[in-house]
Amino acid sequence: MDHCTRKLLGLTDENLFFEEEWLETIEEEGFRTNLIHAKLSYIPSHCRKCGIKNEGQIIKNGSHKTKVQLLPYQATKTELRLVRTRFYCKECQSTFNAQTNLVDENCYLSKELKIQIALELAKNTTRKEIADRYFVSDVTVLRVLHTCLKTYHPRFDTLPSVLCFDEFKSMKSCSGKMSFVFMNGQTQQLIGVLENRRLAFLKPYFLKFTR
Repeated sequence: MDHCTRKLLGLTDENLFFEEEWLETIEEEGFRTNLIHAKLSYIPSHCRKCGIKNEGQIIKNGSHKTKVQLLPYQATKTELRLVRTRFYCKECQSTFNAQTNLVDENCYLSKELKIQIALELAKNTTRKEIADRYFVSDVTVLRVLHTCLKTYHPRFDTLPSVLCFDEFKSMKSCSGKMSFVFMNGQTQQLIGVLENRRLAFLKPYFLKFTR
């Protein structure tokens, strides 16, 4: 695989090695799927288990097959079938697999795919539409959403001088029958959506803001 093709597919990790016949197209689970075959191997700088510096005591110890789902290419499901080198540490007698920045550890979705799903969640579209577009399950989309929520930290140090708000009927799982939405009246930028419109819920929330 040449450098331009690597950039096009987002496979720029220098530790990825491809054979001459690296692409295969199959029918899988009712979808036409592109399979990209590669090997991941390198000399580790240290043991991932005990942290000892590698001075020859970490050796190769077979391989481990995994798959990584990439962004669809030309509206076709695309997977990386990856053979990872397994290493053995003589110091702590433990084994670990080669890692790549393409995907998080113990995850089968590439980082780029999860980022794209998160960006889609910011649009006016349903989870099912996103799942169908990227060949994942609705549960997977929901899992990405929950991951985004963990990194969201609302600011309570400022409010706009003009605050617009309204109530609306939202999800059945909300604590109140009506939810509360508010935005900047000058920039029309959405500030937040709260699951309850009642004063007993709103007062403690807005008291979090500094005077």
